[in-house]
Amino acid sequence: MQQGKRAPPKLDLRAFQAPPTPSRRNHPDGLVDTHIHLWTQEQLATGRIKWPVREGGLPQLSGPHELDAYGAVVEGGMQLVGGGKSEYRGVVFVQAEAEHDDNDADGSTGGWDAALNEVETVCSAALDSKVPLLALVPWAPVHHGRAALSLFHSRLLALPSLQALAERLGYAPVKSFRYLLQDSPPGFFQRDAFVDGLKWLGEQGYAFDMTLDVTHQETGRSKVLEDAIDAIERVREGQEPGKQTVFILDHFAKPPLTADPSFPRSATLTAYIEALYQLALVPNVYLKLSALLDSADRETVAAAFDEFRTGEYKRERKDEAYDRLRSRICAVLEPAIEAFGESRILIGSDWPMFRACTLPPTSTSPAAVHCSSIDPAAESAAWAFEMQLYLDCLTGIGLEGDALDAVFEGNARRAYGLA
Repeated sequence: MQQGKRAPPKLDLRAFQAPPTPSRRNHPDGLVDTHIHLWTQEQLATGRIKWPVREGGLPQLSGPHELDAYGAVVEGGMQLVGGGKSEYRGVVFVQAEAEHDDNDADGSTGGWDAALNEVETVCSAALDSKVPLLALVPWAPVHHGRAALSLFHSRLLALPSLQALAERLGYAPVKSFRYLLQDSPPGFFQRDAFVDGLKWLGEQGYAFDMTLDVTHQETGRSKVLEDAIDAIERVREGQEPGKQTVFILDHFAKPPLTADPSFPRSATLTAYIEALYQLALVPNVYLKLSALLDSADRETVAAAFDEFRTGEYKRERKDEAYDRLRSRICAVLEPAIEAFGESRILIGSDWPMFRACTLPPTSTSPAAVHCSSIDPAAESAAWAFEMQLYLDCLTGIGLEGDALDAVFEGNARRAYGLA
């Protein structure tokens, strides 16, 4: 080297390397289960809860399903969801169709007693349980309009155990109401009295859990979503922006999932998706991703559950049941995410209803005291199976990190008005 010339600078080879790609977080930080049902042996014995009978006498639902049993199921199940990296934050109880008299417009003939007892029973259980019960969605006589709702509301808030639970939580846990519509005749919830009741809920700061079934042969199929749009728009008329009734469509309105998706789509699936896009244009409407196992055929669900328990589902083979089931759910979930965005979809397990398609008929109750042949590992796996299935669907269509946090927790807090 000639004197007076400097050597060329030595460059750090790292300057030519691409910056590291941040790893995707494929699990939510927290999980709120926004849809469970509960009933006790006493409620079954007295006839106050009719669902186990109305569901066709399914043995897996015939015994009591109580809050502490659910807590034990979830404690084991959380270790199987997202690699066990998520924290369980709490649950929302949804009415289990306690016996009621639809013709009793003021509760004077005892037509509301079982529904009120249901809330009293659940709140009493929550006071003695470690399971964080965040919110309640009781039955209410919405079909009778605001006068009946006001009377029912007064009786509801006077329940001692509800008052005690509210004091413990620091807020009133009743956040929404439900009146089952999946078997109602066409136009039922478009009636003036029902619309008036829905308006009243918004004025009082409550949401409405709307349960529809687009596969129901007698209620108009996908037209039921068009009827829902019409009813919600009527409810919105005259409502102040801060007092609009929030609508939460339970179970994605039970879409058709019994066949593998194909192109062109079936007429039923196409009509369902088109109605979802229209529904998404209406503000303050949420979709609850829950109970989709019940919308699929039981053979596929049972086979997919077996693959989940053995770990075979991780191989992602397209000819296996788990992947087929995931494809069916994604066929409705992907357009739903496109229409509603990641900020208006919630997660719920619909426990214990899925037990009928995942567990043997001998599993009459998830608690050993009521069912001597109970398999705790299978119970936890059945709950985790649905949660992991939804998580795999969401990550498969590109959601990660904060978006998963919203779907698994944040949206539930916003829709139900939780802190």
